[in-house]
Amino acid sequence: MAKMKDAEVLALLGQLLENSIGFLEGTIGSERRTAFKYYLGKPYGNEIEGRSQVVTQDVLEVVENILPSLLRIFTAGEQIVKFDPQGPEDQEIAEQCTDYVNYIFMKDNPGFMILYTMFKDALLQKNGFVKHYYKEIEKETKEEYVNLTDTEYTSLLMADDVEILEDFEREVEAERGTEILHDVKILRRKKEGRVVVENVAPEEMFCSKNAKSLSDAQFLAQRVIKTRAEVIAMGFDKKLVEKLPSYTDGFYNQEHTERELYQTESPDTEYQSIDKSTDYVRLVECYTYIDYEKKGKPTLRKITMGGNESIILDNEEIDYIPFSMVTPIPMPHLFFGMSVADLVMDLQLMKSTVLRQTMDNMYLQNNARHLVIDGQVQLDDLITSRPGGIVRTKGPGAVTPLATPSFLNEGLAMLEKIDQLKEARTGISRSQMGADPNTIQKSHTTATSVNALVNAATQRIELIARIFAETGVKDLFKCIMQLVTKYQDKSRIIRLRNNFVEMNPTDWADKEMDVSIQVGLGTGNTDQRVNLLSQILNIQQMLVKEGGYGRLVDENKIYNTLEKLVVNAGFKSAEPFFVDPATVPPPPPPDPMKENPLLMAAMAEIEAGKEKAVAELQQKREEMVYDMQKKILELETKLKIEAEKNDSAELRKAADLENTAMQNMNRRQNINGAE
Repeated sequence: MAKMKDAEVLALLGQLLENSIGFLEGTIGSERRTAFKYYLGKPYGNEIEGRSQVVTQDVLEVVENILPSLLRIFTAGEQIVKFDPQGPEDQEIAEQCTDYVNYIFMKDNPGFMILYTMFKDALLQKNGFVKHYYKEIEKETKEEYVNLTDTEYTSLLMADDVEILEDFEREVEAERGTEILHDVKILRRKKEGRVVVENVAPEEMFCSKNAKSLSDAQFLAQRVIKTRAEVIAMGFDKKLVEKLPSYTDGFYNQEHTERELYQTESPDTEYQSIDKSTDYVRLVECYTYIDYEKKGKPTLRKITMGGNESIILDNEEIDYIPFSMVTPIPMPHLFFGMSVADLVMDLQLMKSTVLRQTMDNMYLQNNARHLVIDGQVQLDDLITSRPGGIVRTKGPGAVTPLATPSFLNEGLAMLEKIDQLKEARTGISRSQMGADPNTIQKSHTTATSVNALVNAATQRIELIARIFAETGVKDLFKCIMQLVTKYQDKSRIIRLRNNFVEMNPTDWADKEMDVSIQVGLGTGNTDQRVNLLSQILNIQQMLVKEGGYGRLVDENKIYNTLEKLVVNAGFKSAEPFFVDPATVPPPPPPDPMKENPLLMAAMAEIEAGKEKAVAELQQKREEMVYDMQKKILELETKLKIEAEKNDSAELRKAADLENTAMQNMNRRQNINGAE
């Protein structure tokens, strides 16, 4: 089935872009420009020559006083976010994911400044945007090798990341004739993938009018101005980039122009350069759901247009929108929220007007006008006002001061009222800013009243922090995890807590984890939190003394309390002060003989009994040997006596037999002789 032609895609995107919010410098853009002017304290355009032209900077004060609290909430600890496992089998993986994702954001990227810019954009210009994507970064290093054999040289040439810059061959004598040696210089290119997080200026973003959030936006676009060399470095086709018309219309956006005017009195109106590679071109990255393949099912695609949206540089199907967004005051069912500046701009104008009039009134009182009789006064003397000065007149009463009523008290009362309105709208009180030294007196001189005042003032900041956490910040870190699990195909060694740890995100690919952000730790009264933590530490110490160690409290619980005490005291971490028990190897097993005196006594008694038993056994053994030897001797004696008895009997028997034989023989002889 045929796909959409480029002309069809360009026509569709052009229509979507033209109908998007922000493209034609509408209400949103105008309000953001005004907020930026108010932040800088620029004149309003209604100034009168000769009158006060002072401009208060209430927008700046509110924004800059909210920022520290917000950043402390998110960056005071070692981890901005924590990944929670959905099962006990995922506990270890969740801990690894937490460590690695926070490392990517804070170490691989300038995490603190990203949050600073994102939050400041939101507080000042309604919405703060960041972009996150995976990028292959190519690093080049030059190396030199000398005296390489042909085998070594060939092996070097076979490497994919090596380019030979210089090659010097020479023939040298060897044991088996001659051989060729090589001296080479090479350029080694190594590609390394990283997750990139970068801020996006609010005026660069456009969205469909029916969008309520980034996730449901049918059309989203980012418009930027880059050089041709930068566009080619992004990976786009060089021939297509060279066809793009140069952008020569000056600054492409009034908001951008206003920002540039802050540092230059007259920004450039011409982008064209003599070097074509440094010419500027306009890019528009569009993210939209279209039925590009004409299958009746729209898919999310990223389409990059160049020039005046006339050439398609890239068109690919994607599975996510690479942006995250925060706004301090979300408007239900709307994409753009309200900024803190929106709450204060009208008050700043009112305050500036009242202050101007009050100062003009003081000027007139200090330098009052005069009624003079024409021709009776030297006007030059009257105009030149100096201490001890003389005004020459032709008669008394020629100069009469005109009375100017004082409105100082009314003006100061109105300024106070405007400040109260500002506090009520923003939640930022003068006590919280440290601008009112009489806070305690104004709060009925009780510590409870002061704490109540401060806590009430910080509720708005805590709400903003919670909104930021549950929207853009959480989405940002989820996307970082998804990017590394999708694109990082090999392990990486990183340094965590002074140890080198191997991270392999491929093990997390099939794991579902929840992201949690601890919001509220950086808000409220710091002294109050420190006092509460100190009380907790005292209770833990008491439990240890009472024998509760190992049941109600252990070294990890105590370390957690100490860590929070250090952080609330204003330090980054507890590492310089205390040793984390988790990093200490387990001690050798204790010697029970040294730990329990009762056991030692029992063992001593057993040992003494053992020695006594051995002695008794030895004695019995000796007695048995003696008895056995005695019995053997008696048996030998008995046997000897029996043997002697037997020998005597045998002799007697033999003698009797011999005597009997002799008698028989004699008898036979007598018988024979008789015959």
